[in-house]
Amino acid sequence: MRIARHQFVRSTIQTLAATASMSFVALSLTIAAANASTAPEITAKNWYWGPGNRWSFKHTSRIFPSANIYRGAGPIAKLDYALRDLDEITFIDPTTKARMSIAQMYAATDTDAFLVMKDGKIVTERYFNGMKPEDTHLLMSVSKSVIGVLSGIIISQGRLDPNAQVTSYIPELKGSSYEGATVRNLLDMSVGMEFDEDYSSKTSDLYRLDEAVGWVERGPNAANGLHEYLSTLKKRHGTHGAEFRYISANTDAMGWVLERTTNTDYADLVSKELWSKLGAERDAYVLLDGVQAAYADPGLNMTLRDLGRFSQMVLQGGLYNGQQIVPGNWIEDIRHGGDPQAWKKGPEYSYFRTLSGYENGSYRNYWYVADPRRGHITAIGLAGQLIVINPSSNTIVVKFSSHATPATGQYDTEYAGAIAIVDALSGHSGNEPRAQAGPATERPN
Repeated sequence: MRIARHQFVRSTIQTLAATASMSFVALSLTIAAANASTAPEITAKNWYWGPGNRWSFKHTSRIFPSANIYRGAGPIAKLDYALRDLDEITFIDPTTKARMSIAQMYAATDTDAFLVMKDGKIVTERYFNGMKPEDTHLLMSVSKSVIGVLSGIIISQGRLDPNAQVTSYIPELKGSSYEGATVRNLLDMSVGMEFDEDYSSKTSDLYRLDEAVGWVERGPNAANGLHEYLSTLKKRHGTHGAEFRYISANTDAMGWVLERTTNTDYADLVSKELWSKLGAERDAYVLLDGVQAAYADPGLNMTLRDLGRFSQMVLQGGLYNGQQIVPGNWIEDIRHGGDPQAWKKGPEYSYFRTLSGYENGSYRNYWYVADPRRGHITAIGLAGQLIVINPSSNTIVVKFSSHATPATGQYDTEYAGAIAIVDALSGHSGNEPRAQAGPATERPN
């Protein structure tokens, strides 16, 4: 996920909350009215965090330039239902140390939509905050996991060498921190670069990245777009490949590499190689900077069920909708994981080791890979976007959210809830859900 080094200072959040409380309440009332009628006044000033993101995450194409990702002309891949009531499954909330139910988790983590599939069938499908089945939602850094899968397709076609240097594809990055790094370093977040991924600071590298693409108000020294910004990254840290360093800009460099090596616009590439084969219900789209470059690391938008189809395809080893969309050996490579020593050397390890399965985890092709004893892989995005794929129980969990702040507590809660569902559906928890006789309240028509 896009993270603030997972040590976001509590006092900073409290100060921001205190100074913004009156405007927050006022905008909250505007958002509530907008959900019922017209759109609120949302701009680059107030779209990112709550309460503005309760509306904006479902309408990003009305705020920023975007490129459509065509679903193709084929039929929609049918999804079957085997509904079960998961609301009473409980778990220990790692933030409060109190027992919490899945029903309580929805509210506690600003849930917009929630999907669980087991054995290829929908077990739970819920929508909140005015979201509907046909609505798209911003994926944030779950977008990275999609590009990780897409990269495997292009590599299998022989059009991209994972061991080649990044600058062999993008000579514009010579002299930057990417010089000497390989495509594999991009995919595994092992580029030896100093990059401050801190949302609490308007001087951080991540803020400058968002500034370059127009996601925050542009200052007088902002780079003119994504590609120009990437070339300004000069601060090295150690050796390429030595440790896991989560840097969002790496995925944007990867998107640039894919476009260059295939001579294809990123949105068209996703459509041709992935989206048009998935049997998606709706077109997806990707957000752009001001000069038509795809903001690949956080910018994909799609519906809940279509992200469920994508996740089910990954669960099934790349086979979905009657065809092998992604090479099975690439999905197996993700599940096998990356370098566990690089994972433990990274600055984020002190946080991730507290999450179930990740003390001995790793990172591979933009997926978090749990300890083999747990067996799941995870995609995580800012403000509560989540995929958990568990092959042993044949289960996927997908969540859209709009967290009000970048503090990590809500991530911990929803991840623990997702794992509790996986355990319950596998029969390992003694907390098995009840079969549901009729449609769920939020099941679509």
